[in-house]
Amino acid sequence: MKRKILIFWICLVLPTVGLATEKYWIFFRDKGSDAQQLMRQKKELKIELPNRVLQRRAKVMMMGDVIDETDFPLSEAYLDELESIGVKPIVRSRWLNAISAYLKDDQRQQILQKDFVKRIQRVAKIRREEPLPADDQFLRKPQNYKLDYGPSLAQNELIRVPELHDLGLDGSGVIIGMLDTGFDYKYHEAFLHMKVIDEFDFINQDSITQNESGDLSSQHNHGTLTLSVIGGFAPGELIGPAYGASFFLAKTEDVSNEYPAEEDFWVAGLEWLERKGVDLVSSSLGYLDWYSYKDMDGATAVTTIAAEIAVQKGVVVISSMGNEGASEWHYMIAPADGEDVIAVGATTADGELANFSSRGPTADGRIKPDVDAMGVSVHGASASTVDGYRPASGTSLSCPLVAGVAALILEAHPYLSPYQVAQALRKTASNAESPDNDFGWGIVDAYEAVFYHGMFFSSVPVIVHDQTRGHKVSIKIFSRHELIADSLFVYYSPEGSFSFLREQLMNSDQENEYFAWLPPQTKGSLVKLYFSARDNSQDFKTHPYFAPRDYFSFVAFDSSAQKNEPLPIDFTLFQNAPNPFSGITAIKYDLGKSGNVEIAIYNILGQRVKTVVDDFQGAGHYVRYWDGLNFAKQRVAAGIYFCRIKFKDKSTVKRMVFLGRSK
Repeated sequence: MKRKILIFWICLVLPTVGLATEKYWIFFRDKGSDAQQLMRQKKELKIELPNRVLQRRAKVMMMGDVIDETDFPLSEAYLDELESIGVKPIVRSRWLNAISAYLKDDQRQQILQKDFVKRIQRVAKIRREEPLPADDQFLRKPQNYKLDYGPSLAQNELIRVPELHDLGLDGSGVIIGMLDTGFDYKYHEAFLHMKVIDEFDFINQDSITQNESGDLSSQHNHGTLTLSVIGGFAPGELIGPAYGASFFLAKTEDVSNEYPAEEDFWVAGLEWLERKGVDLVSSSLGYLDWYSYKDMDGATAVTTIAAEIAVQKGVVVISSMGNEGASEWHYMIAPADGEDVIAVGATTADGELANFSSRGPTADGRIKPDVDAMGVSVHGASASTVDGYRPASGTSLSCPLVAGVAALILEAHPYLSPYQVAQALRKTASNAESPDNDFGWGIVDAYEAVFYHGMFFSSVPVIVHDQTRGHKVSIKIFSRHELIADSLFVYYSPEGSFSFLREQLMNSDQENEYFAWLPPQTKGSLVKLYFSARDNSQDFKTHPYFAPRDYFSFVAFDSSAQKNEPLPIDFTLFQNAPNPFSGITAIKYDLGKSGNVEIAIYNILGQRVKTVVDDFQGAGHYVRYWDGLNFAKQRVAAGIYFCRIKFKDKSTVKRMVFLGRSK
């Protein structure tokens, strides 16, 4: 049985499309570069890659170089030679040192005769499965939590997510990459809060992951569901584990079957997400076509190889096991067979294993799945609606739940490697003492998983200014053990100082909160600070973890604390807030490197009405404001406007809605 499976069941039967050519991978033997060229490329990449990418990679490459041969570009000479025989690349994969392309029989024979070609193989295809009924099993019961989960209570409560939300964890500061069919997130109530940094459609090669002209109406349904399950936020209806995280969205799956092979788009999407600086990737897609069970060995399927490379670069990769448990195939599907990929099985709300959930072991005898979460009648957002919801079943839905838990672990412990995150998930799961090939290590316990690596702090301290007393600095510290009172300190460095002074932290009226008063500083001066704590298990941590190299800072009598940390990407324009707006709206953007930045507002006719920024700026977090006035300082008409940021040779646009003069 050879097939590629979309792991969430959808009601769709597609025709088989016959093609004169088929899509193949063409693997090269090398990158075609000599030693000097490779050294030059390595230097260029260290400048080109965002700081966040380099720091994330350093978590798993402490003793090695954060740049390796998988980062080098493909040989242009090889590509030119293939082009001379009519081969047009669809996907270029640096990691695999390969391209995908549609080939005819005679082209395949010519290619295999090239010295620089290692091998060719088909790109995986897709076949849909009929859905099983998914009933909404939610029965409203008392919710003793700070948030109202509505029908999404069961899927969160089974894995103990609400207890972490009550502590203040929501995925803030973590960047999640999604690989799926598309995402209808701009108008549905469950996504209005969501921070989508960037998106890309690898099928149509544009920046729109919602349905476009020519897409089937169901194209973005699956991705919308998985995105809502991990990060939706509509109290009383749906709350995802990581509703405070930021997202990159990659549309890699064509449900129309017009392009009957998307394994290559998945690889392209994963490489894109890694270079954008994501911390983890959630993928509810799986591949079997042209593979047999013996290929589920963690080292054969193309998507598995790519997923393993991503983990080696510091990305946590979480994948659905598949829905093959009751089928002839029975086992997991790629890339869930990856040794370092966290493969997720599905259970009912009562913790019983779903009959459809794929089983292990891998072909080389390793236990799979890794962990489980609820995958039967999971509550999620319906695409093409503004407030519609639906239950759905499949490991497609258990996967984003576990990915959300991984985000909470990384929020609490951002220094952890993918291997340490996987360890926390497995060692605290319900079947950790006797893992097997049905449940793996068992149902995730988010609360225990977050504390597995010891104490943690709330993300950013709270600063309160007082003209007489100075600056009250507050932080929350969470530990399973008693904190040692005389080991709790805040360290601060006034502007112009090259050393840190120390004040002891004291208990606050609020649970888990500690504070200290710092002496008054010169108004407008920059103050650096970090924290340290020890508990009676002798767990000692600083916050930020790599303090004093990393630290928080605040401006005396002026602003809240900011964390001094690597920026997520070279440049990012966030959605303005509020939006729609009637008075003033904030335009936030990040720069990972120095350069000239231009931010301008355009009307629907493409006419520039205001330049917000046109200046050379250093790396940092920025916010600028627009009050709805044009160049002539006249209020613009109510309507749709576009905010565009240009940084070096790149640009990004966000849609804004101006409501007119506020009353």
